[in-house]
Amino acid sequence: MRTLLAVFALLLAGSGVAWADGLQQVVNSTTQNPQWTVTVFNDQGATIVSGDVVAWDDDDTDFSTSMYPYVILSTTADDPYVAGVVAQGLTCADQNLCEIVVYGPAMVKIADSTDAITADNIVSTSSVSGRAGDAGQGGNTCSLGMAIAVPYADDGTDGALARVFVNITCD
Repeated sequence: MRTLLAVFALLLAGSGVAWADGLQQVVNSTTQNPQWTVTVFNDQGATIVSGDVVAWDDDDTDFSTSMYPYVILSTTADDPYVAGVVAQGLTCADQNLCEIVVYGPAMVKIADSTDAITADNIVSTSSVSGRAGDAGQGGNTCSLGMAIAVPYADDGTDGALARVFVNITCD
């Protein structure tokens, strides 16, 4: 009986613990890409891959009523539902869990032919599916973060990669 009570007490003690999802615990001067990630559910209807910009699926009742973490590729410029960027090196099949970067440096696909960006400027979602672009102005808009380096995103090709410090903010 004591053992049962001890196990029950441990379960109760552990039930109030909040687990951080993808937060680095130790960062020092040599840490590469200190990112915060979140596990989400791909509700796109197709595979999403690293560098894709995703938004919360606000049209899905499972998201809007129960707050399940469903994401889709963003197709709205300066989308107020921007969620983050699919983490580097990942491929996420439809209806599966995957990791997105919500804070920190990440390689992001850019809509370079229609919405080019430059380093040290704010970037956001673009109207090109899953791509980022130059952030617009105005109310009810959100930005993805700041462009750090744009070594490949200057050739006019959609999907070119840029390094962005992801830090989602909204007006």
